[in-house]
Amino acid sequence: MISLTEIRAALDGSWLLLLNRPEGLRYFDQSIQGFWRSFQVIILLVPVILVGGVAEKQLYSMTGAYQSEPFTDSAFWSAHFMASGVAWVAFPALVALLAGPVGISHRFVPFIVTWNWSSLLATVPMLVSCLLYLLRIVSTEIFVLLHFASYAALLWFYYRVARNALQSTISLAIGVVVLDVLLSVVIAELIGRVWGL
Repeated sequence: MISLTEIRAALDGSWLLLLNRPEGLRYFDQSIQGFWRSFQVIILLVPVILVGGVAEKQLYSMTGAYQSEPFTDSAFWSAHFMASGVAWVAFPALVALLAGPVGISHRFVPFIVTWNWSSLLATVPMLVSCLLYLLRIVSTEIFVLLHFASYAALLWFYYRVARNALQSTISLAIGVVVLDVLLSVVIAELIGRVWGL
C-alpha cells in the first residue's frame, strides 16, 4: 500500500516538475515495486472522479444534454467509473507497446510512475472548478470556461511530466500527451455506447 510519506514526496516532486525542474523526478520511487504501486494512485483519485461525475451529470441536466435519450443513474456511473479505470491501465499498456519502436523503453518505468503520481496534482484545478460549480459559486457558463482552462493546465502539466520523465524531444512529449487524450476520448465514447449514453 502507498504511504503518506510517498504521497507527500510525490506531490513535492510533481510541483517541481510543474516548475520544469527535473530534480522532481528523484521524489518518485522508480523501482519495479514503485511502478506497480503507482497504479494504486487511482484509489486516491476516486473523490476527483466522483466529483467530476456529479458536475458532469448536473451540467447535462442544466443544458438538456441527452434529453432525447434519458439515461439511468446506474448506467451513467457505471460508464463513468469504467471509463476512468480502463483509461488508467490502457494508456500505460499502449505506451509499453510503443516504447520499443519509439526508443523510450529505458524510460518507460520512470515515466509511468511519474505520470501516475502526477495525476494527484494535475487534477486539482478540475476538482476546484467542479466544486465551485456544484456549490453554485459559479454559473454554468463560467464553469465551462473554468473547466476548459483547467483541462488546458492539465495538458500543459502532463507535457512537462512527459518531457522530463522521458527526457525526450518536444515533439515526442506532445505526442504522448495527445495519445493520452485521444485514447481517453475513444474509451469514454465506446464505453458510453455500451451503456447507452
